[in-house]
Amino acid sequence: MGYRQVVIKKCEKLHLEDRQLIVSKDNNSYKVPLEDINFVLIEDNTTTITSKILAAFGEEGICFIVCDDKFEPVSIMYPYNYHFKQLENIEKQLFLDHNSKKIIWKEIIKAKIENEIAVLCQTSKEEKVINKLSQYVTEVSPGDETNREGLSAKMYFRSLFGSEFIRFYDDAMNAGLNYAYQIVKSSIIRTLSIYGLNSYLGVNHKSKVNNFNLVYDLIEPYRAIIDLYVYKLKERITSPLSFEVRKELINVLNIPVMTNNKKCSLEYSIEILIKSYIKTISTGEVDLIFPKIIE
Repeated sequence: MGYRQVVIKKCEKLHLEDRQLIVSKDNNSYKVPLEDINFVLIEDNTTTITSKILAAFGEEGICFIVCDDKFEPVSIMYPYNYHFKQLENIEKQLFLDHNSKKIIWKEIIKAKIENEIAVLCQTSKEEKVINKLSQYVTEVSPGDETNREGLSAKMYFRSLFGSEFIRFYDDAMNAGLNYAYQIVKSSIIRTLSIYGLNSYLGVNHKSKVNNFNLVYDLIEPYRAIIDLYVYKLKERITSPLSFEVRKELINVLNIPVMTNNKKCSLEYSIEILIKSYIKTISTGEVDLIFPKIIE
């Protein structure tokens, strides 16, 4: 799997030559070996792209992200039928029983709230909120039937971004969060595909019109990590997002996290989590390896 994120703000053409991505701009060409790339994000809607390079992206497991006129990611092309045991893994997903899903969701939500607590310990340091979230961690039930996730999120966001903050509101901070979330979602989509999992088949998310139910499940422990990263950029975040800020938000995949008591990049932790998910649905023993914020 590649390690480089290629962001294209302006170019005339993308094409393939000797297994290298060629970016042509102003009579100059820039080359990037395909094997080094994990995803390409393009912001220029006038760029010419050959079908050959798109096919090569699929062969190399490269995720291709297209942005709209506001520079927000709106389309993702990811590898298809990449894994040699895809049917076997999908069958494991299909036959995952309801009780196992509830236990998996419980562990996901506990990890999410624990990371929210770690964020507040570094930022607002509101003892009352931290204590309440710590209590909620112990109260998460299988399937989170008492909605400790929702209760925690409400207190957490107000403590982190202020009492006036409203998630999903059309403002600069939400734009920054949404952009960074989308980058991490894209990486999860790509990794699920590479490991032969079907993104439709979620654990808790099960919308019939959502192609990425499992992605929305697995991103939950990452949200607080992303929030902290965006929080540290808050003085520079504007609406619309500047190119410099967008570049930094894409770099969220490279920030260090703790996974299985070892430091690694956020992107690599996604691979570890997905491998642990495959082991969980294969053995029936829930043993997910979640990312944790470095304190």
